[in-house]
Amino acid sequence: MLSSFYHKLTKINSLVAAISCIILLFVTFSIFVDVILRYFFGSPSTWITEVSTYLFLYIIFFGTPYALQQGLHVKVTFLLDRFSTRKIRVLNLVTSILATIFAMVLLWQTSIMTWTAFKEKWTSPTMLSVPYSWIYVAMVIGSFLLLLTFLCEAILSFKGKS
Repeated sequence: MLSSFYHKLTKINSLVAAISCIILLFVTFSIFVDVILRYFFGSPSTWITEVSTYLFLYIIFFGTPYALQQGLHVKVTFLLDRFSTRKIRVLNLVTSILATIFAMVLLWQTSIMTWTAFKEKWTSPTMLSVPYSWIYVAMVIGSFLLLLTFLCEAILSFKGKS
């Protein structure tokens, strides 16, 4: 059952990472257009910098669960080369448990912040006046997917299937 759930989770993580890539393309293109407008036409945009800054949260939080499931996160491998396979499994289990605790705290705190922003109608103090809840929701979604991925990794590692 866990393998089936994890398989579905990897599909969701891949979809969310694809959305992250599309947002990254949009941000890159927008900044390129803004540079052209600013330096060649002397008419910079009023929204690209602010929107790009907010969209970086989506890029980071939507890409992180996928990076975890693919093993693309940073590792200190020169130490792992000295350990046996069993010790590496134990080390992976311990780090997965600690990372799961971190992801739980991250989800908890981002949820509180997002709910407060929604409830109190926080908006950016700029001309666009963007609702912060729409920005912060990316952190909640990403943290939730990261937590689920870490949990699955920890359980599969404990069972010796990872």
